[in-house]
This record gives sequence, structure tokens and C-alpha cells, in this order.
Amino acid sequence: MLKSFTALSRLQQSHRVLSRRVIPSLFYCTNKTSMPVTKAVIFDLGGVIVPQPMIAFREFEKSKGLPAGLIGRMIVRNGDEGAWSKLETGELTFPQFMEAFNKECSKEMGQEVDMTDMFVSLHAALINPFPQIIDAIKCIREEGMKTAIITNNWKHPGNDSGMLTNLKPLFDVIIESCLLGIRKPDPRIFHACLKELDLQPEETVFLDDLGVNVKSARQLGIRTIKVTDPDQAVRDLEKEQDGLCMRCYNLSFIVTDPDQAVRDLEKELGGLCMRCHKEDTVTVPKHLEINMDKLKSYLNWALKLHSKDPPVIRCFRHGQSNPTYYIFYGGKHLVLRKKPPGKLLPSAHAVEREFKVMKAVGQHGVPIPKMYGLCEDSSLIGTPFYIMEYVDGRIFKDRALTGLTRQQRREVYSEMISTLVKIHSVNISAAGLDDYGKKGGYLQRNITRWTRQYEASKTHEIEAMDKLIKWLSEHLPQDERVTVVHGDFRLVSLINRNK
Repeated sequence: MLKSFTALSRLQQSHRVLSRRVIPSLFYCTNKTSMPVTKAVIFDLGGVIVPQPMIAFREFEKSKGLPAGLIGRMIVRNGDEGAWSKLETGELTFPQFMEAFNKECSKEMGQEVDMTDMFVSLHAALINPFPQIIDAIKCIREEGMKTAIITNNWKHPGNDSGMLTNLKPLFDVIIESCLLGIRKPDPRIFHACLKELDLQPEETVFLDDLGVNVKSARQLGIRTIKVTDPDQAVRDLEKEQDGLCMRCYNLSFIVTDPDQAVRDLEKELGGLCMRCHKEDTVTVPKHLEINMDKLKSYLNWALKLHSKDPPVIRCFRHGQSNPTYYIFYGGKHLVLRKKPPGKLLPSAHAVEREFKVMKAVGQHGVPIPKMYGLCEDSSLIGTPFYIMEYVDGRIFKDRALTGLTRQQRREVYSEMISTLVKIHSVNISAAGLDDYGKKGGYLQRNITRWTRQYEASKTHEIEAMDKLIKWLSEHLPQDERVTVVHGDFRLVSLINRNK
């Protein structure tokens, strides 16, 4: 299970990351004069988190030789009295819906049609959410905001939550029309969500791919983002009857763009970073911001990395004696550590020393991240910095390892010991660290220091302490060996490469 640890010192910490992929656009539709405080983001499901259901229905229609848009027309034309609406409000069970919907479609076609298999292709299309939207949801939660779903959904046979099962841990509130008995765009479904969140409308943002739902939410005071298709003008849909063209168009073959949705969400949230989520990372605080143009230039010429997109940069919550950042750029996952801004003591926050020691021991058997480069020029991003590989793995914050079996705990601690042995086994001279610190006399120096501190702070004589000090001084080992010592060796300073 656990085969390789990455060792990190107190000032030499590396971190972990998730790769991101991008797909197809959005129309940003919120009016604001000043940026309100956002406390929750509410998502639609189909068309925002997962692909639009009508795409799967279109494929079903094509496979069965049915007219394109038949399912969408039936849903829209029959409205609240139709089988689809009653399925989403929980009035019909799944078998009852299929019987009623078959009748509606057969009547439209003038012949018997069997629509039973249409959900097979739908479920296959909807089980995989857009990774960049999931990324954004995790980022939102790292920033301390709540997340919610409002979905017009149906009860799945044997599983009331259907595709929501795996998504539940990511949301504080999930509102399903089939359980509430109300479906979007009914304002009551938004009120129910706000009540569960215990928030006011202006404290939330709502994303949906249908204009009718966005309009209903916006009329309540909720800030909105409509997820649409940039090429919708060239998608010539069949004209619908009964003046339902606009609504049916929105329901039909929209290819949503989760990437644009994330960018628009970032704007709505005042510039918060909603990409490349990593546990314990947040948007870079104002006082720790980095000049992105200069950073990109450095990555271009020093690391030979290039991308048409700017770097994605997030800040780790921990390890902030020296600010530490996660960076994704040019297909690479990186970690940047720099000195903090402001006036510093001469020998403090020595990132140059961190880089030198980590690179040296890494060449002599100690598992550390790949060290890419050190920049001592403060004119680039304000202070010296170095860049290393981002190590994806698991950090155990619970030193008791209560979530693991006895055997797994044994393996973790065995690897921990093995890593410590590798650190102590580094030949200082061979690693080029002869000038790193004082050689020899380590115990003598420390016992002398501790004795001096004790004498300066004692309030009365303690005979046992006097005897201990005398004994230690007289029994110092004479065969002292000089080795590299980790400054903060504990579980939380190690990354398990094997998940």
C-alpha cells in the first residue's frame, strides 16, 4: 500500500494537485453596482454540472429513427400537465411515467412508439460530471462558501438520488424537485433552497443553462449566471408550435461550456480562483499576490514552459513561514516557495538554503520533489523564490492514523523510519554540504545552551538538576557522527505517494 514517502523539512514543504481539462460558453447576466458578499453558490445539475440531457435524447431519437426534437417538444408542449413534469414533481413513478410518455409520443407520431430505452443513453451520458465544474465546487468550499444544487430530477428505481449519490459530499444543500413536489422555474423551489442555506437571495449566485430558470431566480434577487452555447445562433432548430419556440429552444440541443461557466463564476465572486482545486489551497491573498506577467516570463525562459493560458496559481494555507503556492502552467504542476514580503532579518526565511539542501539530499537517496530552479533576483516577484515539482499524494494529519488498519499503520510508520534513515545516511561531503553548518560538537553546544538557559530562569536550587547537568557534561559521547537532521520530522511533513 505505502511504498514511497517524500521528505520535507520545516521550511521545505511540497504539496499536491489535480490536473484540469477544459471543454466548450456563457452569457454573464447579473447586474451589480458593488460586489456583494457571496456566501453560497447554487448549481443546476443537467447542463451545468453534467451534460445537458437533451443531447442524450437527441442521440436516442437518431438511433430510433425519430424526428429530431421530439422529446423536447413533448416536454414543453404538455407543460405542467405532461408526463415529464409529473415525473419531476414525483407525481408519477418511473413505470407510470414511461406508460404515460409512450402514449404522448405515440399520439404525436400517429403510431405506436416505445421510448423505454431513452433513459439508458441518458444515464450513460450523465454519470460523468464536467471535471472543471467539480474543481470549481471544491475551490468554492475551500474559500469557506456553501454549495447547493437545485435540480428538476426524478426518482430513480432503487435509488432515489440517482446520479446525485456521488455528488452529495460536495454540497451542503440538495433540492430535488421530485422530493419537494415543485420544479423550476417555480420561485418556491428557490425559496426552499435559501431557507435550507439560511441565506438572503443577494448572498447567493445561481448557475443554470435555461433562461426561464435564470429569470425566476434573478427576480428573487439571486445573482445569476446563464450557461449557454456561443454558437447557438447557427443551430437552426425546428420551429415549435403554440408560441413555445424560445422555451423549447433553451431545452433543446445546448452544448454547455463549463470552462466559461467557471470564468464567469470567478468574475461574479470578485476574482476568487475556481480552478485547479487542491486540498488546503485557496485564492492567493491580496498581500501575497505575485506579478503574473513576470512569473509567466520566468516559466517561459527558465523552465521552457509555454501555454496560451496564463498560469493558474493558488496559495497553500500551511507552510506560510515562507509563502507557498501551487501553480499549473504549460501542462506542469508546480510548487513555488518564496520569502515573505517586507523587511526581514538577515538570515531568516532562507529559501536559497532550502533549495540547496533539498537538491543536494535528493541526489543522495532522499525522496524529495524534483527541484526545477532557484531565482535570487527580487525584481521578478518581489523576493527570491524557487520552484519544485508538485507531488501528488496523501498527507496524514492524524498521527494516530485512526482511519487505517493495524497493518496499514505499520506500513506508514515503517516507511517513515526508512525515510529518516535515508536522511541520516547522506554523506555531507559527497552531497556538497560541507559549508552548510558547524561540524562536530553538536551535543556539547546544545547542553551548554540548555544549562545556560536553565541557570538564567531557575527560581530556586534543584539538586537533581545540578546532578543531571554535571552527569551529562561528563558523559558526552566521543565518537560523535555528523549527519543531516530534519528540522521538523513528523507525519504531516511527509507525503505518501501511494494513495
